[in-house]
Amino acid sequence: MQLAQLFPSLKIHHIYPSHQNFATSTFYDATNTCWYEIAKSEITVRDSLFLKHFYTECTEQVDPWLLLLTQGIVPKETPYSSVRILQYHAKKDAHQLKDAVELFFMHDAYLLEVSTDTFWIILFKDYSLEELEGFLAILENDFYLHGQLFIGQILPVSEMLHSSFKSEQTMFQSIQNLQYQTIYTFTESFQSLLPIHLNLPMQQYLKHTLHNNLHEEMITTITTLFIHNGNMSSAAKELHIHRNTLLYRVQRYSEETALDLRRNEDLLLAYLAAQLQKLTKYS
Repeated sequence: MQLAQLFPSLKIHHIYPSHQNFATSTFYDATNTCWYEIAKSEITVRDSLFLKHFYTECTEQVDPWLLLLTQGIVPKETPYSSVRILQYHAKKDAHQLKDAVELFFMHDAYLLEVSTDTFWIILFKDYSLEELEGFLAILENDFYLHGQLFIGQILPVSEMLHSSFKSEQTMFQSIQNLQYQTIYTFTESFQSLLPIHLNLPMQQYLKHTLHNNLHEEMITTITTLFIHNGNMSSAAKELHIHRNTLLYRVQRYSEETALDLRRNEDLLLAYLAAQLQKLTKYS
């Protein structure tokens, strides 16, 4: 049911209504990046619980970081020139997340609760992938929180931050819809999604010329080789196979496709075809 049918006074704002009426309440919709202003007289106790479940209620003093991420309004006083934003999507109630963030990051992070299962963690300090994997492990093992974590890029604190963050949100949603993981990085997600954004003739070319030679073992082999920049020894170690076995797979694939996976250009083309096959397999 549309909100307008429930609340006749509803006003939708695409920027935060800074001059609020004391007779209205405002709720932020992170999915659609807008604010709903509703007359308090129309909101029952039950309605209030419903609205707070799906949206974030805004007080008169709106969180400056929320305004930055949604509108690009830079806080007047901020000592930070750049930040990294983590998006965390919890499977269930994550009321303990604040304690976990404070314990792990201490004063180097700021938590925004967007909804009951969606959180944005703003990092003021750069953490390695291994450290962030450790944070996710602590959530699961010590706080019994299970969910998905998307690691954004380091972004400059400017009026353009909100548009860059919006792109990261879109990417997180897209990769979630295609494959399930507990942790995603911007770089890996970008590389994985790139093939399905090729124009249709290029996609069809990859499918018609390379897909017949792509089974699960070969997709894994190509992906691992790509991650290791074509290094045979490192890739074989991760695949838990002998280097000669990997060389045999590469040679067999070359005979079938005329692509030499020892050449960066051919490895990139094979990787795009492998990712396209993986992402469209069940579509």
